[in-house]
Amino acid sequence: MENQKFKYAPIVVFAYNRHDKLERLLKSLEKNKNIRMMELYFFVDIPDKKNKRDIKYNQKVIEFLENYQIHNKEFKNIYVKVSDKHKGLANSIISGVSEVINQHRKVIVLEDDLEVSNDFLDYMQRGLKFYENEKKIWSLAGYSPVFTFPRCYKSDVFLMPRPESWGWGTWIDRWNKCDWEVRTYKKFQKNIIAQMLFNIGGDDLGTMLKRQMQDEQYNSWAIRWAYQQFLEKKYTVYPKESRVIHCGTDNRSTHGAYFDKQKLRKKYKRCNFVRLQPNWRVIWEFRKAYHISLKEKIKNLSSLLKKN
Repeated sequence: MENQKFKYAPIVVFAYNRHDKLERLLKSLEKNKNIRMMELYFFVDIPDKKNKRDIKYNQKVIEFLENYQIHNKEFKNIYVKVSDKHKGLANSIISGVSEVINQHRKVIVLEDDLEVSNDFLDYMQRGLKFYENEKKIWSLAGYSPVFTFPRCYKSDVFLMPRPESWGWGTWIDRWNKCDWEVRTYKKFQKNIIAQMLFNIGGDDLGTMLKRQMQDEQYNSWAIRWAYQQFLEKKYTVYPKESRVIHCGTDNRSTHGAYFDKQKLRKKYKRCNFVRLQPNWRVIWEFRKAYHISLKEKIKNLSSLLKKN
């Protein structure tokens, strides 16, 4: 990348109550090249006043970021934006990404419970540039789950009909198309073929969308973003070698436990971006990583029935 000519996407990080994991994320970002050319935004949600435990942890996050901002010698500029009320993760991400992307037209998004490779930003910045005008591409993923590729597949990247929420990027024209109210859901509910096609990206998608629409306590920006990608008939570009790992599972996690099998490599070959077509053998293998067992499906259905 030519530093003076290349227009860098800003990095947006969402934080809440884990200053130690946030520090780990930042240390991994600092190992990337050219960060002096990049803007870094932090959006910090605050807890509900009744949540005394998270208030203490949240204050540590705010203090850590204020200090990090004051002593910044790494990034071009750092902005710390603390919410004036509790929003929840979904609303925080929707409003925060919208604010930054409407200013910069593209964005790289991370949450505080992730760690990135030392070439993550090179991968994301070049990928956002390469696919910017390719309208069938909805977003760029930094994370990729563990699964088996067909031996004949040689590209460094591949397409999937679902987006990724663990380290990703997109552009203003894609982001602003998303209908966060999901006003087409009633029509979708009656269309069995559409439901089957939506689940090509993983049979967890339909279950998550149903929970989003029927369970008031389940509030996911990611499944609504995935549903809009499906409606638009678009794809997300994934790396064959993941540039992100999830390391957030502890008693402060707000969205349950995740067990990430992915590991970061010490050295990566620079990703070669190419024009892509869907590879159905890759899609079939990928979706196995998001398979829901019959037992889990029954459990999810029972939970919804109880709430209704």
